[in-house]
Amino acid sequence: MGRLPGSIARPTLAPAKAARRAVLRNIGLVAGVGATSWLGWRTLPWEGWTADYRSAVGERRDIRLADGSSMLMDTDTAVDVSFDAQARILELRSGAILVSTHPDPAATPRPFLVRTRQGTATALGTRYTVKTEDGWTRVAVLEKSVRIEPAQGQGAVVVHAGQQARFSRDTVEAPKPNDMTTASWTRGNLVVLDMPLGELAAELGRYRRGGLGCDADVAHLRVSGSFPLDNTDQALAALTQGFPVKTAGVLGYWTRLVAR
Repeated sequence: MGRLPGSIARPTLAPAKAARRAVLRNIGLVAGVGATSWLGWRTLPWEGWTADYRSAVGERRDIRLADGSSMLMDTDTAVDVSFDAQARILELRSGAILVSTHPDPAATPRPFLVRTRQGTATALGTRYTVKTEDGWTRVAVLEKSVRIEPAQGQGAVVVHAGQQARFSRDTVEAPKPNDMTTASWTRGNLVVLDMPLGELAAELGRYRRGGLGCDADVAHLRVSGSFPLDNTDQALAALTQGFPVKTAGVLGYWTRLVAR
């Protein structure tokens, strides 16, 4: 399948207003939240609303931080920023980010780390991506090294340039080489090699308003190619042209890939 064009939109994102955060926190939304939805834990309604920085579905946003570092936010991402005299911390609530660190201008250099529910990923002079997954965090190092520390249990593990690793709250998986998919989203494309169609649909669905699913009888089909993240309709058209599948819409909102 040929490479499909894609572009990265990077408008500057302003922090969410403190007033909005205060209102949402005072509403008492936490009461009665027990049911899970098909999107899992990332769908808590205030997950993005109260964050310092957030991106909408289908957007990628480039943020310049106070210390000169930069943060590229992937689709549907929520981040809190906390810089003080002791540390520079990005709290990744959901989604994925690409961090390019800058030497600390403070008189006493402060560590730069990304924290998730599973633990922390501390930069050792580096450029790296961090992505939240269901019960896991995935770190891919593009330059230098990153030290991963689960919130509980296993000690720190250093991951070097060209490697990626997943970690939960109590363990770190063995680092493995980065693949072509690792940071392709930062360039506006999803590049896959021999990926099951079901997994591809789930990933493309993160960039698409509404739902995107895949019937079990075609989910096993293996797909290789490059798909534009800024135009998921074009990506779906490429799939229907190259594979024995078609799209079926439900209520004009939910889309499924089904056998043709």
